Amino acid sequence: MRGRGAFAAAVAALLLIPATATAAPLPPGAVASDNLEYVKWVPDTRQVVEGKFDRVRGKKVLVITGRFGFKTLDVSDPKNPKPLDDFLPADLEADGYWQNEDMELDTKRKLIIGALDPRHTEKGATATSPCPPGGSVLLPTCRSGFYVISYADPANLRQVGDFVSLPSGHTSSCIQGCKYLWTGGPARRSDQDWLGAIISPDAALPPSLNNRPIGNGRPIWVTDLRDASHPQVSDEPIDLWRNDGYTDYSHDVDEDARGIAWVAGRGGMRGYATKGWHRDPYQNRWRKASPFDPILVAGGGVEWDDPAVPGDDGIAQPTDFMHNSGRPTDGKVRASGVKKNNILIGTEEEFQDCENSGRIVSIDLTDSLGGEPAQQSTRANPYRMDVLDSFHPLKDTDETAGDECSAHYFEIEGPMLGAAWYSQGLRLLDIHDARDLRQVGYYRVIDPTPADPTTDPSSLSWDVAFTSDRRKGDLVYLFDMQRGVEVLRLKKGANHAKRYRNVTAPSMKRDRAAARVIGGLDARASASGGVSYVCPLFATS
Repeated sequence: MRGRGAFAAAVAALLLIPATATAAPLPPGAVASDNLEYVKWVPDTRQVVEGKFDRVRGKKVLVITGRFGFKTLDVSDPKNPKPLDDFLPADLEADGYWQNEDMELDTKRKLIIGALDPRHTEKGATATSPCPPGGSVLLPTCRSGFYVISYADPANLRQVGDFVSLPSGHTSSCIQGCKYLWTGGPARRSDQDWLGAIISPDAALPPSLNNRPIGNGRPIWVTDLRDASHPQVSDEPIDLWRNDGYTDYSHDVDEDARGIAWVAGRGGMRGYATKGWHRDPYQNRWRKASPFDPILVAGGGVEWDDPAVPGDDGIAQPTDFMHNSGRPTDGKVRASGVKKNNILIGTEEEFQDCENSGRIVSIDLTDSLGGEPAQQSTRANPYRMDVLDSFHPLKDTDETAGDECSAHYFEIEGPMLGAAWYSQGLRLLDIHDARDLRQVGYYRVIDPTPADPTTDPSSLSWDVAFTSDRRKGDLVYLFDMQRGVEVLRLKKGANHAKRYRNVTAPSMKRDRAAARVIGGLDARASASGGVSYVCPLFATS
């Protein structure tokens, strides 16, 4: 019996070898939950902010964007990505592209939509140039808009048409299959006072109650891109009056599977119909919606987690800056008492102390349907959507940390959400029950002393993407500004989210190598110390 048991144990050990042999060792300073395997760090991808997948000529291709411009990689074998091409528009300085943090791909026409934020660096710019190095949100001489780049041949990226100049340019998002683009943000330019009043922070109030100006942001401009070589730009912006009646920062757009375009920004998240007949709450009549003249159908501001109310849930700060959003419509995210498709997930971006920085929230849209509550919201009588639950690593686990902790972009795959969390790395949440958001996975790197942070830096994660590996579970691609592209494998796959147990990442002390927010202040806010725009630049020293 003893011999037979030893033989069985040896066989079992041999059977385990292939599974463990495929995993690469974690980088120095890294920690990961046991449901994740480290697959690959992709060289020459640092300063990345975003990446998306497509299949071109039979190849699985990853398109990434960052300070470097654009790169394509063949990721048919995720353990051996092969660089195909890189492209930087000729009018930009090396590493001067900024920011395109929600890059769009037109997968039918094989086009990259690359937003240009005014905080870029023009070719040959000097301190005395009309737009100096690093640009400016205030200067009208610092252009914004978007580029269109073809990746029909991923090994030969080329620009389509001229740069499209717009009064906005932080993000450009596809509407109706990229036939149209909605471009918004960042903070308001000095010649855009015609957009309405900017209300400065009230110095008499605590910073936690009023630490940003109201109205300091650019709304959405619409482009007809049906002819990519000859785009047609709207004369007037949309998504006006989004912040309790004031026009403010329209940050990012996510079109759901039902065709509703959700605009996140200061003042919450608003959903717009871009086709079909709907009742317009502003005009009090039924009319036909279009991308140039959409109709508000849901959304609004988001409930704040008031520290004075025990057991309250919501966003961390009443400044109500929502960074991006997603509305699951496949039935895999539900909540008791809430009708199917009435749940919205949103990310707050907020730079406070760690415990009070940006969160992930799940929201009940029911009371907001029709658009009237958001349309009627004022500072004196504000409307806020009900939050079902919220998550932050330091609020909802026993973890402690001492560095930047704001949530950033996320991706939803069935009942699982993968979130990029700046210096907190990757966080995986089970969201199948929107009333109980649970952390079921993590991956984070802090600079291990005495390692060199230039070769193995700390996490500064910006976005996440899932892609399937049918044989071995879902792959998770993490796009990290400091580290580059990192590939991990979720062993059982995202659809098994509710089978994973709750996990807590190891606590960390202050990471001296972690990135720090720099800038972030403009002339309108500097007197009061208020941060007037988000997604700022970071420094590592």
